[in-house]
Amino acid sequence: MKLRYIITSLITFVLVSCGSNDGPEKPTGVSRTVLVYMAAANDLGDRTYDSKDLREMTEAVQGGALDNGGRLLVYHAGSGMVPELKEVTAEDIVTLRRYEDAGNPVSVAVMRGVLDDMRTVASADEYGLVLWSHSSGWMDNGKSPEGRSWGVDESEGTGAKAREMAIPDLARALNDQHLSFIYFDCCFMGNIESLYEIKNAARYIIASPTETPLAGMPYDKNVPCFFAKTPDLKQAAQNTFDYYDLSENNRNIAISLYDMSKIDAVAAAYKNVLDVNTVPAEDYVQQQYGYGRTYANRFYDFTHYVKSLTDDAALLGAFDRAMSDFVLYTDNTPSMWNGEINLINCNGVSSYIITGTDDYVASTKGYYDLRWWNEVVSPAFED
Repeated sequence: MKLRYIITSLITFVLVSCGSNDGPEKPTGVSRTVLVYMAAANDLGDRTYDSKDLREMTEAVQGGALDNGGRLLVYHAGSGMVPELKEVTAEDIVTLRRYEDAGNPVSVAVMRGVLDDMRTVASADEYGLVLWSHSSGWMDNGKSPEGRSWGVDESEGTGAKAREMAIPDLARALNDQHLSFIYFDCCFMGNIESLYEIKNAARYIIASPTETPLAGMPYDKNVPCFFAKTPDLKQAAQNTFDYYDLSENNRNIAISLYDMSKIDAVAAAYKNVLDVNTVPAEDYVQQQYGYGRTYANRFYDFTHYVKSLTDDAALLGAFDRAMSDFVLYTDNTPSMWNGEINLINCNGVSSYIITGTDDYVASTKGYYDLRWWNEVVSPAFED
């Protein structure tokens, strides 16, 4: 026992000493470690939203958020800086490691390396992850400089072509991590396609089916939820909703909490509906989640769309039960962007409406690369 303790202490010391601004040794084996993965070398970092959120995290920790024994780490890849793995403590923000020439933060290799470092320097019984950046959900898969999937990195300099992480690549980075939860502090990740792609990454996911305001979630309120004895994820989602719902000038939000162990039942119920019909009713009025030239006609309310495909009570009953088990919490403001999008028919999950294998958007934006298409939707369109 004594020898094992000495070896563990030496390993921790070596890893922490990798940074040029070394922090003190920390005890291992705490109850929960949460990593905030900030891909902030973009306009969010340029506008210092990353610094603001770090201040909110510090405020939460100083207020006792870690009194249950947890540890809060931040991988900070901001504008004009060498990416660093940091720890937020009640005394200070301590640099644990600097990633000189490690590669771009939105690559599978770098993300997996940071997750490995998290488990080494802050070993815990369970882990949570916050993904902080821009996102366009399933769409584009990083195939063009104008679009993006998850994460945007422009760290090569002003005007550099943005590097992005395709959703299948995000799945390769996360699907064997067995996380307790993931909170997507970014736009559009509450879509059924992306959620299905990363279904094995975490038991619970919080995400928005629509755009989110640039300020993101209120970390001062949500960090204590992440470190409750049992993570209070419903309260974290509601905190984000309340933060914007009560805003005088920025009342724009939709947010949901998903139980990822139930998504296969949703897929099965949806396949049963598609077996009957794939074409929405003529009187179907689409519930948009996206707005503007890039995102309109890409993100629709999933439940509202499915109910336009059939009136079969048994099929819809099975679908409703599956969705009720899957979506543990959802709420939204009445509209977004000064009423440009009316959110009257929102149920917390978005979906693309596929029209067939010759669909232009699907073929150019990476939809056919996704497991949702290949495992769930495409059988209904086979000849």
